[in-house]
Amino acid sequence: MKLILFLLIFSSHLWAQKSVGPDTFQTQVRPVLNGIVNDFYQMITLFPNFPTDLPSIVDNLNKIQQEKETLLEKCPQRLAKDCDEEINKIRSNLLSSSLQAQKLLSNFTPEKSLYITSQSGIRTVQTLLLKIENIKTDLDIISLTLKAKAKHKKNTIDLVKSIDELITYASLSIIEFVPFHYQSDFRHFYFQFIHPIELHVSKKKNYEFLNRNINALNFALNLLNQNLTKRSKKTPEGMAPYLSVIHNKWNSLLRYYF
Repeated sequence: MKLILFLLIFSSHLWAQKSVGPDTFQTQVRPVLNGIVNDFYQMITLFPNFPTDLPSIVDNLNKIQQEKETLLEKCPQRLAKDCDEEINKIRSNLLSSSLQAQKLLSNFTPEKSLYITSQSGIRTVQTLLLKIENIKTDLDIISLTLKAKAKHKKNTIDLVKSIDELITYASLSIIEFVPFHYQSDFRHFYFQFIHPIELHVSKKKNYEFLNRNINALNFALNLLNQNLTKRSKKTPEGMAPYLSVIHNKWNSLLRYYF
């Protein structure tokens, strides 16, 4: 009987969903979602030894998304002079990201704490820096080759795959600095809520993504809130106000969808 009641409530909840158009999304929904993302990053930096510069590196790398898609449109088979502008923008982004990562590594001084995640996090950032440099080197060579009007063997799709892997790895570096006790909760929320919002909403302004995925996003956020505030786990120190603000902001958006 309880199962039938749950299915009826869940089904009616789905039937009640509304679709939000581009104007409402841009003026009412997107600014609040960007605020939630910012609140999340401020909250997560409260963990001991979490490098406060890391979220800006991830955000910077996420900005490559538009150039990556334009590359596929202009040069679907092989990188050519037609893609010069996008190649240069990506190289510039990678250079700034590389400098940010180098600065993070040089300034990071882990202190003694109960959370032994700093070393694995640092190793992840070191690997991230290496991946950034590898792609940048490839683009440097390609750029010089194109200026010389010579041929090269780099396919566009291979570069795009490398960039996708880089962005995913950058996101993984965020979770590596989260204390082990909380990693599963934050990993699920990050990859089921924050990361999709960043890629599809903040950067692409894709209002249809939210129309299609509002239930899954709602589940991810409520699950984090429940795990950190209503179960046996103790809410990480200083995070309760952020969790409350994030939850309230999200609830204020649901009226547009249900």
